[in-house]
Amino acid sequence: MNLDQVLEALRSACPSAGLETRTVPVDECFVTVPSTFIHRAVEALLELGVYHLSTITGQDVDGEIELLYHFWEGQGLTLRTSVSREDARISTLTDLIPGAGFYEREIGEMLHVTIEGHPDPQPLFLPDDWNGEAPLRREFTLPTAEEGA
Repeated sequence: MNLDQVLEALRSACPSAGLETRTVPVDECFVTVPSTFIHRAVEALLELGVYHLSTITGQDVDGEIELLYHFWEGQGLTLRTSVSREDARISTLTDLIPGAGFYEREIGEMLHVTIEGHPDPQPLFLPDDWNGEAPLRREFTLPTAEEGA
C-alpha cells in the first residue's frame, strides 16, 4: 500500500470532511473520517486495491461511540469515526465488503449501533434471553448473583 496515494484518494473521496491523520510507530496510520463519509472512504480504498478489512472495533469514549475500521495491505490503515451515543447509526459496508457484516453485527449488538442497510442485523453473541443492554457501553453493569447472574 502506498500511504501517500491512499491519503490522497481519501482526501479526494471526502473533500469537505477535513480528514485528520496520525501515524503510529508500527506501520499503522489512523485517518479520522466523519461518519457520513465512511462508505465513500472505503470505496476509495477499494479502488486502490486495499480490500483486506481485518476487523471493525468500537468503544464508548467521551460521550460518543468510536468505530475503528482496521485495514491491512502490507501495513495497517485504520479509519476512525464516531457516532453520537443517543443516535448511534452508521451505513453498512456489506455492499462493498460482504465480510463486514459479521463485524457490523457485533458492533450493533455490543454497542447498540444501528447499522443502516445491513442485510441481517440479528444478534450474534448474546443469549436469546439477554436483557437488552449493550455490554460495551459505559453504563453497563454486570448483574449480581442475586439478580440471576
